[in-house]
Formats: sequence, C-alpha cells, structure tokens
Amino acid sequence: MKTGGKKIAGILNVILLICMAVIAALFVALPFMTDYVLYYFIYLVPSMIFFYSAGAIALWFLWELRRLILSVKAGNPFVRRNVVSLKRLSLALGLLMADFIFIFCFVPSISKLLCIAVLLLGILCAQVLAHLIERAAEYREEIDLTV
Repeated sequence: MKTGGKKIAGILNVILLICMAVIAALFVALPFMTDYVLYYFIYLVPSMIFFYSAGAIALWFLWELRRLILSVKAGNPFVRRNVVSLKRLSLALGLLMADFIFIFCFVPSISKLLCIAVLLLGILCAQVLAHLIERAAEYREEIDLTV
C-alpha cells in the first residue's frame, strides 16, 4: 500500500479510537443524565435500553471496523479474517437496526425510519463486500498455491 493510504488508515484508526472512548464515556455518564433524557424523550426505560444497547453495538461495530482497517493498512485486504469482520459488521448493523425498530415502536418519527433504511442499506453493502472479499481471498489462495 502506498504511504498515502497508510496515512489515511492511521488517521481513521485514531478517529475510531476517539469515537470508542467517547461512547465509553457516555456509558458512564448516561445514568447521571436522566433528567436531560426525560426532557427530550417521553419514555425513560425504553430510551435507556435503546441508548445502552445502541452504544454496546456501536462499540462492537467500531472495534470490527478498526480490525478491518488495520488489516488493510498492513497490506492484507483479501484475507478470510476480513470476510469474518465484514459479516460481523453486517450483524452489528442488523442488531442496531433492530434497536431502532424497538425505539420506533415507542417514539415513531420519520428520522428513525430513515435510520432504519440506511442501516438496511449498510447491511446489504457489508454482505456484498464480504462475498466479494471472500472470492478475492479464494483467488489469492489459488494464486499463492500455483506459484
């Protein structure tokens, strides 16, 4: 990989670590923000379930995305580990979509429907990329065996 790509991967790695730290800080701070949550959300318990589950799923998603980026940075984009990471990313997006459907039942809005649609698109893209990387990994293994 060229140095420009490695720089971008390094910057993305730092950004993902910062996002993970912010989400972890919000996990700790959320119980102290119940009055603020009640001001914007009518139902406290479903909102807290939504926030904590979405936060946990987002942490898992960012961790898997970081593994994928570090693998590409190392110069190994077409390996089976990336296929597993992409399938896990797809699963995380599916769980996040289910979480949005859950909160939509309590507080319906157009923005939540839009989030659900975007998450569905993300699931489909991750599945297609996983299949594509899997085929590329198979071809790479065949080439490595013939050489």
